[in-house]
Amino acid sequence: MDSESFTTSRLILRELLVDDAEALFPIWSDIRVTRYMKMNTLTSLQETKDRIYFLHNEIKKQAATRFVILLKETNQIIGTCGFEKFYPEHQSAKISYELGKSYWGKGFASEALRTIISDGFQNKNLHRVEARIEPENDRSIHALHKLGFMQEGRLRDVVRKGDRFVDQLIFSILREEMD
Repeated sequence: MDSESFTTSRLILRELLVDDAEALFPIWSDIRVTRYMKMNTLTSLQETKDRIYFLHNEIKKQAATRFVILLKETNQIIGTCGFEKFYPEHQSAKISYELGKSYWGKGFASEALRTIISDGFQNKNLHRVEARIEPENDRSIHALHKLGFMQEGRLRDVVRKGDRFVDQLIFSILREEMD
């Protein structure tokens, strides 16, 4: 299990726990949040726990990391972030993240991502970090631009969501580009 934790001016990022399911269920069951995620909108607390168990398994295999994002002031969970997949042979990784709807547009995603990406470059031997975002996800695109990510291209019909396929834009940042 990844026992790292990080503190920023407004946030605490700590290990994702099964006990966090109750706080995460309202976020992961909100269609406005999950619309652009690569998972279905969850419908039960058990599905939320199952999702956490899945993420724990990926962490144990050292294939991923996942942190809950807490507001420092209130200790309230507002979302999660992490490296969704590591590609050690290429010194690269893919990030993913989500915040509860009421926390959008306040810079929390950029603040959390800056922390884990910096750690990835400094302590996990990463050279490149990428994100794949659906073209309509303006808020995520804005957060990535704020961090210095560059758009590299568009993958057409790359993800199946229900009965349709969706495009994704590829963004990346290299170690020397991180300020």
